[in-house]
Amino acid sequence: MADEPLDITLPWRRDPAEVEAALRRWARDVRGEGAQVAELRVPDSGMANDTVLFLLDDEPLVARLAPHPEAPYPTFPRFDLHFQRRVLELVRERTEVPVPEVVHLEEREDYVGVPFLVVRAVEGDVPGDNPPYLLDPGGWFLQGTPEQWATLERTTIEVLVALHRIAAADDDTAFLHHDLPGDTALARQLAHQREYYDWARDGRTIPVLERALERLEATLPDNSKAVLNWGDSRPGNIIYRDFAPVAVLDWEMATAGPPEVDLAWVTFFQRFFASMAEQYGLPPVPAMFHPDETVTTYEALSGEKLDRLAWYEAFAGLRFGIILARISLRSIAFGVQEEPADPDDLVMFAPLLDRLVQEI
Repeated sequence: MADEPLDITLPWRRDPAEVEAALRRWARDVRGEGAQVAELRVPDSGMANDTVLFLLDDEPLVARLAPHPEAPYPTFPRFDLHFQRRVLELVRERTEVPVPEVVHLEEREDYVGVPFLVVRAVEGDVPGDNPPYLLDPGGWFLQGTPEQWATLERTTIEVLVALHRIAAADDDTAFLHHDLPGDTALARQLAHQREYYDWARDGRTIPVLERALERLEATLPDNSKAVLNWGDSRPGNIIYRDFAPVAVLDWEMATAGPPEVDLAWVTFFQRFFASMAEQYGLPPVPAMFHPDETVTTYEALSGEKLDRLAWYEAFAGLRFGIILARISLRSIAFGVQEEPADPDDLVMFAPLLDRLVQEI
């Protein structure tokens, strides 16, 4: 659970009071008239959906609400709670990776207007995105020691090693694969990003993303590995206790692909936050998740040999760039920001993405 309740100021967020009233109706229907919902909180994180934390008869729970179908500019064309539950159950069955326990999937839209997934809450520390945990001098992470940072780094890589032991090669994992052309899972992931870009840009052309797609398509690695990819594999989606993971969250981007995709998502975000620190004249971020060192640690833990991460970091940059462009379009639609004269400004880290593409 997040440590503190936060005021919700983004205009596309649901009204917490309305959500709480709806969950009270739901609780009475599933638990009986005496069911009590209290202390509802909405963390200021996540851009794909609303997440609420609450007590149900003194039991801490978390509900992930699907985006409202009439809300403009959803982050993704699909937000499938059935899919997310299947991934959570797969991870619980086949690994020791700690993931939240699913309590209930509510498919009816009678309560909050959309389906929602309820899981048991897990107490701990979450690396924040706003402000970023690597740049927040008052946050719990930067209050830690280099030894504790090393623990977080190693145990986060251990999570990926464990997840990647799930080979995406049987009937139980077929649902992870994109149904798109491509000889490998990685090729199908790249095809999915081309399709996602064409949907997300809403008729615009964003040159930095076009350049990245063209270069990535021209240099696609010959990598036929197919394991469970978490998809959003970064510390910001892990709850830690004593700098070690106690819950791995946010599975809407899960798919099948080589391990390098997940590993490079972690190292890319380290570079992204480092570039933010440099851009705004802030102190350098702690030295963690260096691409070469991360690969070395992963190989030692897993016994598997990996590609160098340059292509995969550029792929991570493309993926995140499309997401940010979509979020920017939503902010424009709600009047939070103006349409930029340069469409590359829809991607706040366009210079970094160009550098990543040049490193392939």
